[in-house]
Parts: sequence; structure tokens; C-alpha cells
Amino acid sequence: MEGAFIGGGKMNRKMKMTMAKAERKQLEAEAGIVSALFPEVASIVVSMTYKQMGVLEPFQRTVNFFPSSYAIFMVNCLNEGCVGGGFDFRKTVTSMVRDLKNVSKGKLRCKGCGPTADFSEIVYEIAIRYI
Repeated sequence: MEGAFIGGGKMNRKMKMTMAKAERKQLEAEAGIVSALFPEVASIVVSMTYKQMGVLEPFQRTVNFFPSSYAIFMVNCLNEGCVGGGFDFRKTVTSMVRDLKNVSKGKLRCKGCGPTADFSEIVYEIAIRYI
């Protein structure tokens, strides 16, 4: 049985999943809905080329945000050794909308991949369509 010690006992997979769901619900409540934060946005598309050290072929990922989506512009890292990492697009999306910018490109490295884990990075393009 895997798990961390909490209150003197081990946390099983079901408990971990329940905690992760509760954390996600809290994030959703705090983030709000895209249409409430950015009423002028029709859609946000984040296209990524995901690269991980030790994996031969990079692969494509696309995440879509619609007016009804929660405004959590965080994409999880796919590295098994990643703890608390991922790719955060909140600042980029916010500045793009503020400046009415349609496209932004860049590169991000996951900060949650510790020294023992193979690093992960993405090359991304964010496309925003306005109403």
C-alpha cells in the first residue's frame, strides 16, 4: 500500500483521490469562470509540445478553455516524478487579454520535477479568440 503518513496512519489511494478532488473543487471556486473574468473572450487554446528527458519523442497536447470553463490556467506535468509542479499560464493569459493579444509563444520548464526526476518542459502557443 502506497501513501504518506498522516495522523499516524498511511493514506490509501482512495483517500488521496478524495483529497485531490477536494483541492480541485477549492481551486475551481477560487478561480471562477472564464466568462466572468474575461467576458470578451470566446476561447483560449493552449497548444504544447511536451518534452521529457529520457523520452525519445516529444508529443503534442492541446487544452481548450471556453467561456464556461473554470479559469484555472494550469496544466499538469505528465512526469511521474513530478511533485506539485505543472505549467502555469495564468500570468500569460491575463496579460494577453489585458493587451487584447491573439497569440503568444514561449517555453516553460516544470518546477515540480525535483533533482531525482527527469525534467519536463513544453514549447507552447496560446491562441485567444475574442467575441
